[in-house]
Amino acid sequence: MINIKPIVVFLIITFLGMSILNASEKKITCKKELAFDASKIENNSRLINLIYDSSRKIITLDNTELIEDDAPCFGVPKKYFGVEYRQATAPWQENLKKGIKIKKILMLKNPKSFSGRLLFFGMEKQENTEPLHISINGCEIIRHATKLAYPFAKQYTDIVWLRWYFVDLPIGVLNEGANEVIMWTESVEPTWKICISSNEEYKHGSLTRTSHPNRSLKSLDGGKTWNDSKLGINNSEDGEYNIRFSLDRYVPYGEYISPVLDITGSTDLIKKDISNLKSEILVDMKIPEGTNAKLMIRFNSSPILSDKSWIEIKANKKLSKLLNTKRYFQWKVKMTTANPLKSPEINGIRIKSEWENKSPNKKLGIVAKVKNNGKVIIPSYKFTYENLDHPDLLKFRKKFKLDKIVKGADSEFEKMMRLLHWAYRIPVIISPYSWNGNDIAVYKKSPKRKDGLVKKYGGFDIWDWIELATTENDMPELQWDYKERRRDAMCNFSNLALQTALMSMGYQARYININSEAVSGHEVTEVWSNEFNKWIYMDATRDYYYYDLDTGLPMNLLEVHNKLVEILPYKETWQRPFAVAPESEDVHKIKIGIREGINKFSIDEDGHSLIKRMGYFRIMLRNDFYSHPYPIPIAQGYTMWGWDGYLNHYDEKFPKRTEFQRQSNRFANFYEPLNQSEVYLSETDQKGILKVAVYTHTPGFKSFLVKINNKGWKEKNNFSWNWKLKAGVNKIEVRTKTLQNILGPVSIINVTFNP
Repeated sequence: MINIKPIVVFLIITFLGMSILNASEKKITCKKELAFDASKIENNSRLINLIYDSSRKIITLDNTELIEDDAPCFGVPKKYFGVEYRQATAPWQENLKKGIKIKKILMLKNPKSFSGRLLFFGMEKQENTEPLHISINGCEIIRHATKLAYPFAKQYTDIVWLRWYFVDLPIGVLNEGANEVIMWTESVEPTWKICISSNEEYKHGSLTRTSHPNRSLKSLDGGKTWNDSKLGINNSEDGEYNIRFSLDRYVPYGEYISPVLDITGSTDLIKKDISNLKSEILVDMKIPEGTNAKLMIRFNSSPILSDKSWIEIKANKKLSKLLNTKRYFQWKVKMTTANPLKSPEINGIRIKSEWENKSPNKKLGIVAKVKNNGKVIIPSYKFTYENLDHPDLLKFRKKFKLDKIVKGADSEFEKMMRLLHWAYRIPVIISPYSWNGNDIAVYKKSPKRKDGLVKKYGGFDIWDWIELATTENDMPELQWDYKERRRDAMCNFSNLALQTALMSMGYQARYININSEAVSGHEVTEVWSNEFNKWIYMDATRDYYYYDLDTGLPMNLLEVHNKLVEILPYKETWQRPFAVAPESEDVHKIKIGIREGINKFSIDEDGHSLIKRMGYFRIMLRNDFYSHPYPIPIAQGYTMWGWDGYLNHYDEKFPKRTEFQRQSNRFANFYEPLNQSEVYLSETDQKGILKVAVYTHTPGFKSFLVKINNKGWKEKNNFSWNWKLKAGVNKIEVRTKTLQNILGPVSIINVTFNP
């Protein structure tokens, strides 16, 4: 007789062993610890009114604060446009001479600062030797004549131009509340002039600061009596003197926003299916007395997070949380200070996580390889893009027959080049108080010859000639209106015509201003190129762009600026500006390509000289002047810049321009990528089926175009879907499509699947 008891026991033990083995195979626990200091968390984050201090590796509030009340209407008042600003009779300026004093009152809630400067906008008389007397809360200081005290600051003496002047503030001179600044000279004839922001223009330069606070006064009797509404040369102006404080201290408010992170630390393109995710998170901060930091956090199982899912947690306290499948994580800190000498400090973040790997494909070969994947980077300061279907843009496109201009062009970039040359040729009118291209570009018939007859070009009038000429042979009298490569119009207007033309054809374009401390500035255009997947520089005043000689790729302004930075032997200051120094001629040694085009005169000399002006640049944070005509800087380009709506670039060689508040040294804040398709792949609970999620920032977004395994493009309006893989190599291509049918760069990913 067979004893079955041992056999049964053996089978039970074997079964239990196999069950335990299978259970252990199913439950794979993973662990990861992440630690990022401030140098790591700064990258691709949003720093709003914050700076990254590389020497201390911390993130703090911005450390320069501008105190002003004149910026919204800075510039030439509309009623005086046409009056030469260099003339002694310009009504919106104040000529200082013996017996005339001006007063500016600047308000401070807290006077504390590490150091600071008094700023004023004006001009010295040519060959001036007289000092400017300044009293700040009764403390008298002298700004000596530039010719005598600052021999290298030739921008004040050799070039007749209204400029910013900077005077160091004595320690302890500022008060809480009202601070009184008085200026005068002892010269019989006017030797210094100070400019005025007209009260009438506030509504044009700001939507919130629509009138002046009445803190500028003038005395005609040496300070015995004062009047706050009869300013200027004719005692007829009401407004504010362009006098400001720039203080080296922490600003009251700032915000840090991280990019979206994978809390598991995975760098794999295909995210494994997980469960039971548990994390401990600690944000390392220093919060001095008198400051505050509000920490918020959010999680999601999708990389595209909801804006409403933030929760507040305590800083410097470990957060333990069961997240299950919510592996995507983002955090932000709102920082404030009541003491301008102290700031909260962000030092870094530490994350400790564990989870179970539930991948259904762990025994299968599934590998992704990126050929190209778009990258969405959100800048710290939001840029507002125009609706490119705006009626004024459509009107411009039709009026100037732009479809005929680009007809037959073989590429997006060729279309842009045709529009660039068109804008170089099209007649424009002076309209410095409008940013609508329809007010700038004009239809113009053929000019008359000296004998009174109308010039004809191949049987066409000048409009048809501009429209049809595409080669040098088509242009028998190419330079009919220009005697050199620079066209006849002020740079701002021809480039505004170019920007309008580009936008009317579906391409996002923007204004950008460049200037050097020592010379005047220049307005140019940058346009987003889907073909090159970058912003590129164009200038309609000379019909050119810059390109990299090694790669042939068109360059943006920052790339050209960095070429200048490489040759600059010192940090520029107003006392020692680069553009008028002997070293400035080294710009001609910079190896850079400059587009010549079909033009009679070469751009080479002019194009290299323009690089001298690229020490500083700034952008307006919008191009929607058709949907929202205001606010704008009035009379843009007719004086140096002082409006407060710009974002200004700085770096180690060209430090902060302290006449402005909003400044950044971060690439992403100026060069936000557009029309991207950032593809995320993640496993589902089924073998060989992936979830595709696509993140994009596409102004005027209409849909995605998706191509699977070269089978043709299909339109998708949703941002995620499932993708069933076939055995072998799988290929997915994704690109955006705008309402104007402009196609974005293509993201391409290959996935090999071996079931």
